[in-house]
Amino acid sequence: MADHRVLLISAPIGAGHIRAAQSVSQMLKVNHSCHTELCNIFDLFHPAIGQTILKAYLKILNIFPQAYGTMYGWGNQSRLALIGREWVSQVLAGRMLDYINKFQPSVIVCTHATPAGLVAWLKKKGLIRVPAAAIITDFVVHRLWVYPEFEHYFVAHPAMAEYLSQNGILPQSIVVTGIPVSDSFIQPIDKYQVLGKLNLRPDRKTILIMGGGAGVLPMDEILKLCAQIDRPLQIVAVAGKNQSLYRRLIQLGSVIRHPVRVFSYVDNVHELMSIADLLISKPGGMSTSEALSMGVPLVIYRPIPGQEEANTCYLLNNGAALRADSLSELQNILVRLFEDNSDFTTLRQRAALLGRPHAATDIADFIAKNYFKA
Repeated sequence: MADHRVLLISAPIGAGHIRAAQSVSQMLKVNHSCHTELCNIFDLFHPAIGQTILKAYLKILNIFPQAYGTMYGWGNQSRLALIGREWVSQVLAGRMLDYINKFQPSVIVCTHATPAGLVAWLKKKGLIRVPAAAIITDFVVHRLWVYPEFEHYFVAHPAMAEYLSQNGILPQSIVVTGIPVSDSFIQPIDKYQVLGKLNLRPDRKTILIMGGGAGVLPMDEILKLCAQIDRPLQIVAVAGKNQSLYRRLIQLGSVIRHPVRVFSYVDNVHELMSIADLLISKPGGMSTSEALSMGVPLVIYRPIPGQEEANTCYLLNNGAALRADSLSELQNILVRLFEDNSDFTTLRQRAALLGRPHAATDIADFIAKNYFKA
């Protein structure tokens, strides 16, 4: 068998980009027996550079999210942003070139726009001739994703394909697959076994609250709000790596009247989503795709301008989510949902219709068919 080698390059700015790369890598290994390697672009540079970028990103999201939205919009419209992109790529591409030459991939797959820019620059300058593909992990395309040097793009829905084709990408190079999620989200799960493991009851509605690890989602305030709902419900809250938030949620969970289970970082999101009747979260492309794959309806809380706002519009337009821009709006939504069970059913059905649980398999199959020579 030929030695097929796939280099997947991502960045840890939001966990979804890396999870998408991991999902496709798994399917390539399992279904096509090829050698894959996951590269975190921050690992190619001095550790201080990556840490500084990540800390600045999280601080902006936490303290002044509107600033992020402004930068996102500027990057989508300004000619200066394209010049800046070119300069950054030129400065940073050297180390990536060394890495690529050492690994000798059959194809490069990027799941974040920054490494995509470096790979495109290397291809444009003729420094590498390796075919490259991009997986966009949101429900919108930012202009800084657009590189005619890429052989293929994998996108979530047809409107994204239309945007790319209007911006110089050949239509035959664009494949609508959905956003790739882990194989664990399509495996059968015994909901009652998970409920039993968590000491929760099957006759209560379960609310899952996620997305507060970066401190942007006020999970403690949302938990207090849920405590006021006079219906039989139970709550699962995931604080991520935010230990301060985790301790506050534990303390709150011990005094409210509904059963509460609090977790820090977890690797069984698929199990938690299997028991969830409703997810309250931020609209990240990956977490949203995971929820849709399992038919879990969403309530989106205060999306940040930029891709979160665009993701929200996509979900709302397709009837798979509801939106709350304040705690009072969130309370009204929850009260209304618990008063009319048919709303839960409608949301769940529409979420399931949008789900693309086999996207990782479809992408891996396409890569194997188009880039692996016998």
